[in-house]
Amino acid sequence: MVLYELGPTGHDWQKDWIVDIVAIHGLNEDHNSAWLDPSSGTLWLRDLLPEFLYSTRILLYGYTADAALSAPEVSSERILQHAQTLVAELEADRSGNNAARRPLIFVCHGIGGVILKRALAYSSSRVSKKVEHLYSIFVSTYGILFFGTPHEGLNKDGQLMFASDEDAEKSQLFHASSRNSETIQNINDSFMPLMKQFHLHFFWEQEGTRSKSGQVLRVDESTAAPVYDDTERSGIEATHSQMCKFASVSAPGFSVVIATLRRYASSANGVISRRWVHALESLEQLRHNEAAELVGADGLDCDTPIVYEKYSLTSRNRHFRVPYSASSIFTDRKDISVRLEKSLLASGTHEASLVQKRFVLYGLGGSGKTQFCLKFVQDHRQSFWGIFWIDASTVENAEQGFASIAQIGGAGHSCEDGKLWLTNLEFSWMLVIDNADDPSIDVSRFFPPGDRGHILLTSRNTDCKYHETVGYQELKEMEKNEAITLLLRAAGKDHGDPQNRKLAGPIAQALGYLPLALDQAGASIRRNICSLKSYLTVYNRRRRQIMGRREIQGSEAYKYTVYTTWELSFEMLKKLGETAAADATEILQMFAFLHFQQIPITMLQRAWRNSLRSQSWTHKRPLLARILSLIRLKKNADEESSLPRLLHQEGPRWDTVRIRKALALLEQFSLISRDVLLEEESSSLSPSSDSLENHIEPETYSMHPLVHYWARDRIPRIEQRLWFEITATTLAKSITGRNETSEQAYRRTLLSHIDFLLGEDYGIPLLGHDADISQIKMVSRLTDVYSEFGRWNSARALQEEVLQRRKLAQGLDHPDTLTAMSSLGTTYWNSGMVTKALDLRRQELDQKIRLWGPKNMEALKAMDHLADAYWLSGRYAEAEDMGLKTVTEMKKSLNHTDPLLVRASIHLARAYKHSGQLEKALEIMSPIAEDCEKELGSEHEVVVNAQADLGMIYYEMNQLFFAETKLRAVLNTRKRVLGEAHPYTMWAINDLAKILTSQGRAFEAEGMLTAILDTVRHVLGPEHVGMTMTLTNIVTACSSQGRFEQVDSMLIELRRIFTQKIKTREIDSVHPDYLFFLYQSARNHSQQGRIHEAERGFKELLPLCEEKLGIDHPLTKSVRARLKEMTRSQQRHEPTLQSVASEHVNLKHIQHKSVTL
Repeated sequence: MVLYELGPTGHDWQKDWIVDIVAIHGLNEDHNSAWLDPSSGTLWLRDLLPEFLYSTRILLYGYTADAALSAPEVSSERILQHAQTLVAELEADRSGNNAARRPLIFVCHGIGGVILKRALAYSSSRVSKKVEHLYSIFVSTYGILFFGTPHEGLNKDGQLMFASDEDAEKSQLFHASSRNSETIQNINDSFMPLMKQFHLHFFWEQEGTRSKSGQVLRVDESTAAPVYDDTERSGIEATHSQMCKFASVSAPGFSVVIATLRRYASSANGVISRRWVHALESLEQLRHNEAAELVGADGLDCDTPIVYEKYSLTSRNRHFRVPYSASSIFTDRKDISVRLEKSLLASGTHEASLVQKRFVLYGLGGSGKTQFCLKFVQDHRQSFWGIFWIDASTVENAEQGFASIAQIGGAGHSCEDGKLWLTNLEFSWMLVIDNADDPSIDVSRFFPPGDRGHILLTSRNTDCKYHETVGYQELKEMEKNEAITLLLRAAGKDHGDPQNRKLAGPIAQALGYLPLALDQAGASIRRNICSLKSYLTVYNRRRRQIMGRREIQGSEAYKYTVYTTWELSFEMLKKLGETAAADATEILQMFAFLHFQQIPITMLQRAWRNSLRSQSWTHKRPLLARILSLIRLKKNADEESSLPRLLHQEGPRWDTVRIRKALALLEQFSLISRDVLLEEESSSLSPSSDSLENHIEPETYSMHPLVHYWARDRIPRIEQRLWFEITATTLAKSITGRNETSEQAYRRTLLSHIDFLLGEDYGIPLLGHDADISQIKMVSRLTDVYSEFGRWNSARALQEEVLQRRKLAQGLDHPDTLTAMSSLGTTYWNSGMVTKALDLRRQELDQKIRLWGPKNMEALKAMDHLADAYWLSGRYAEAEDMGLKTVTEMKKSLNHTDPLLVRASIHLARAYKHSGQLEKALEIMSPIAEDCEKELGSEHEVVVNAQADLGMIYYEMNQLFFAETKLRAVLNTRKRVLGEAHPYTMWAINDLAKILTSQGRAFEAEGMLTAILDTVRHVLGPEHVGMTMTLTNIVTACSSQGRFEQVDSMLIELRRIFTQKIKTREIDSVHPDYLFFLYQSARNHSQQGRIHEAERGFKELLPLCEEKLGIDHPLTKSVRARLKEMTRSQQRHEPTLQSVASEHVNLKHIQHKSVTL
């Protein structure tokens, strides 16, 4: 067993590594063969990886993976031996190189992943003084890539496949990896608590390995890629053996693997540095505890770590008075149990012993507070002389409970007698005060006076936590695996069976991992009302009945259903009879129609501010009158008629206190929870000084998903449409088109909520057949947000419907109809739908000229739109002609930094640039980019676009330093303002990659492009122009490196896309993008020595370029020059890579700017 260090071939050996990558092989392979592609001889960790990760040390770990000892019962011991050796070898190597704290990333194949999991569990336990150096491996591990690791063991087919390999059947490791093996389960149990420490990516094989019985998956998806929160999963189109052997960068799965490794490597240093700070503090505290044990507790000062109280045999429990036993299917929540033990059962300083120990457990109804307490007191019964229980749901119940305690002690018959008896007890006692939910009851009246005793208080009211003296804990939903176990226990199913766990996972997730809901679901399955397979289907169809039925409760004596437990909280809230309670009710009912996570409360204030000018008397009408009004649907109803009452505040200033009171009530009953924002998120959402006179902090709130369902299900069907419209109107009213960073950041937070509103989750269409103008206006605002953040596929269908509705309701000449036409045209343009964009832009221009004349500003805007559509279609002359007319007329009435004029100037410069008139383009863009940034700010949309186009003009002029500087600034701004997955951000990445390729940094460029390829495909679609742009730029980068095989495969894909576009008449056969594709194809043939094919391609291309682009266009000139060179050449040979790269630099300006993604 040994570590082998790899060095990147052909590079200087580096010593300032930033991360170690350790590869661990699987069964029946060694440290070399596991990663080596046999056909090409490529060892990707040595030959490919260093080109993407320059400062990475790569280690291969080798061990005997087919040990032929036959006893399967000792396989666990053998895995432990491998794991211990791995930790020891790796620690010795790293400490010897003074790199013990350098971040670690592991790459594991097959059972190598099992060994690593055992190794990390082993390392995490090495914290005693003599072996703490081994702890460094656990602390330094940042991420793991698992290739076909049998996390749940091998299925029968997999076992047969491995058994057919030489010596595998006799291997201890083979037996250890069997499905349901105790070894695998034990390793999983020890690794599970550590998982959140690491970034994990699971890969599974998608091609079977040939066997006697056909193609067999050795390690199928269910065991290779278990579904866990906060982990990644990917399939690789290869067999089990081949899935981690990459012959080239185009091999299946390589781009995802490289992107993952680069992401891990770039983030690891900061995370691991902080982790080491905490680890060293923990080790120091542990050494302190060990010293305390040696000298005795009396030798410690007030900072002494806690130790558990020791009870003698005489302190055994005498009284155990609880209402019922803990459920037999109770699933422990160990982290909370440990915290409670330390808080309630520990003895610390002398001062601490003089305080009554009170711990508060609060949380949502149904989160398992009562069951947790029952289990806790049952487990710690022998720690107390007496354990007593009080139901504090009402004053009467509590007083009766204390009276019963008094009778137990023979101290009387009243509530005060019971409290006094507890106060004077000299024995250790615990009192559980359960269900202290009613905020109108002062729960402190139930605390026995004095400093004696231990009290465990449960409540839905978050304010109760202020009664704690030793701690409090919110009881939230369960961890995923705990929830699955509880569900299967309640259903009477084997919770260790992988198939059962796989079926139970989606059910537990749908129920929000809430204990009471899981218990109910399990009871339904146990009583054959439905099966594990059918539960979700039944649940989605009959959610309200299932969550509200009492007869399918679990075995414990809990008296509430999931829904009734929250209904009780709601009834308590309404009984308060305050304005705050009414406001809280409205907020809850609006939240029910938004996504349940990160609901921005600033939505309310923004909607109020935008509605100040139009208050409506209709808000003061009774609810029934408002419903009837909604049913009648007045033809031109005022938008404000669908705003909640709480937005009708009198006076010019927003009443922050009123809203906070309402939110506080909902928090008290645990119906909502306030989210914790990171500092940078908070600052980005904070309004600028000129945006809001008085504002709420940028808070967001969330709800448990089942509470979210309940809040909507409890609303009568006839009222649901009303609250749906109230919510949609409030959300739409909160939206403005302002360009401040804070406004853009706010609009970005709305995407998930707009998705929820516009979805079909509850069957209320936003634009029903009877929709009025206010509803159409509302949908328009929501779709504008989609468009702004690149969600054009989501926006398009709704915008088409809005345009048709406006035509019918308002007529073609109405300004709102023309605005809708313009918005849809922009979406067509962004979607790369060239023909539709041109047609609609022509209609828009014709209509505006007819109504207002050719020099009206609206008509000029339409001219600019059409000029840009001409550019998109490759008709540069028409784009230039119309753009010049537009800019000339706009200059007569607009300042040179006006966004309308700037936008038109950008489009004109773009037409100049792509027709080869670079000096004209630079003359326009250089002063605009500088002046606009001063006037509008660096993050304004037109400023960023101007800087991007100026950067690409520099690129075309071979001023690469200035080009790179501009594009890097543009990319950073777009990431920050629009997000990393926005199409315009990916456009900037493409532009920057082109610059890097021209600088001879093609490896770096290719890495950037392959990292976004899947995102481009997912966000924009496989045939969008953004996809052709990205593939084209990858072709250029690969061609510059002489990697012609990869170029060939991508050119085939590009040909398919262009053929389809031409067939559907989306573009014509002389579109510049297609002409450049033909040029790339011919050039690739030339570079590969396929001279006759290249010559034929250039000859066919030349007349097309002359016809479409003109004889002086750079592409035409380049094609002509290539043909002349071929004709003159007496020796036809393949060009060198140097000449190819030089040619790329000279031809970079001929590429058509594949449209705006």
